[in-house]
Amino acid sequence: MVKTDGFGSLVLSDGRSNFAFDSPRLRLARALCTLAVFALPAFVISTPWGLRPATLLTLLAVGLAPDCLWHHLRLLRRPLLVLTAIAVLVSLVVSMSVLVHDTGWREADSRGRTLVMPMALLITVAFRPPRAALWGGAVVGLLGACGVALWQYVHGVPRADGWTNAIVFGDMAAVLLVVVVFFRASGRMPWVVLGTLAGVTAVVLSGSRGTWLALGVIALTGLLAGRRARWWELLGVAALGLAAALVLSPKVEERITALQGDLARYSRGDMDSSSGARIQLLQLAGKTFLAHPGTGVGVGKFDRAIHAEPLCQVPRTEGEEVCRLSHAHNDLAEWGATMGAPGVVALVVLYGLPLWLFARRSFARPFPRRSRSAALTGVTLVLVFIICGLTQSLFAHQLTATSYVLLVGMLLGFSLRENPQKD
Repeated sequence: MVKTDGFGSLVLSDGRSNFAFDSPRLRLARALCTLAVFALPAFVISTPWGLRPATLLTLLAVGLAPDCLWHHLRLLRRPLLVLTAIAVLVSLVVSMSVLVHDTGWREADSRGRTLVMPMALLITVAFRPPRAALWGGAVVGLLGACGVALWQYVHGVPRADGWTNAIVFGDMAAVLLVVVVFFRASGRMPWVVLGTLAGVTAVVLSGSRGTWLALGVIALTGLLAGRRARWWELLGVAALGLAAALVLSPKVEERITALQGDLARYSRGDMDSSSGARIQLLQLAGKTFLAHPGTGVGVGKFDRAIHAEPLCQVPRTEGEEVCRLSHAHNDLAEWGATMGAPGVVALVVLYGLPLWLFARRSFARPFPRRSRSAALTGVTLVLVFIICGLTQSLFAHQLTATSYVLLVGMLLGFSLRENPQKD
């Protein structure tokens, strides 16, 4: 007996939708969603448009078929509730900070985007964009980012930054590399190799030292989680990435030498350097948290604590570097200093619960390979964000904050879609 799912799509006996029988409206919505999934990684750091094309395409898709989302809303259970709970908790903590400190809602924008996370899950399950759209977009995004980085390097830009800042550029290149390496379909190894070379090049030319550790996490996760048959492939990809870094070794050596110089100056009491300022910021964040453990100094207002320091109130060279900064350059320090203990709890939940969801699905048995690869991509993605968050306040930047919540929701959606029994 032929059945439809209530919004113009034929349902097969196993519950899957047959796209050949979709209504024209739903086919158009799916096509727009597929383009959005491709555009997200393809344009995020390789163009000045960032996330805007993906956002516009998604809004058009949702506007065409809101009934499709409503239908699947009733089918998704615990994962959607968990992501919604995360989003609500973070939004409540951020909102309370705004109200208590009267900081203005503009400061809550990037942190409040967690509300997009359950919507990304729902859209991925409802509109069923192909995996190849996300993976292919990530490959294109890395190639584009590499091109931008090389162009800036040739034209004398000290650190490749695209249309954002160098740290965010390097961090997002590592995030795209996670998708390229772990989310690929069989037989795509040449593109994985090309994407890896492009990603490592973009990271190295960004000069973001904190992202180097994330590259190690990507390689280690691949070796530990990969099947024996794929170990040689992953080792080969890691070796090529290392080779790319060695080719660019003058840039690596330059950043290491700069770090050594900063630490030597700090040991002599000279704190006016990039690394010296980072150490000062961590110390200041700890002091601020102890002084305001319940509420912090206000979301997005870490600069209040910086400017209150005697070092930044008198004209002296030692304070120049740290006084030019506006956030703690560390996720945990930033959330603790600006929102107190509730902020720390919210950040742990924001990273911890998605990591638990992905890990649970990665190790469940039996498990389809495609679904496991989506979950493994999610595990590595969260780990990379945690690592990158050690040297940058990722949720102080709209690009990284929005990318995190979108990719977490989408990857969980892909995993659920390909093995819905394991929820």
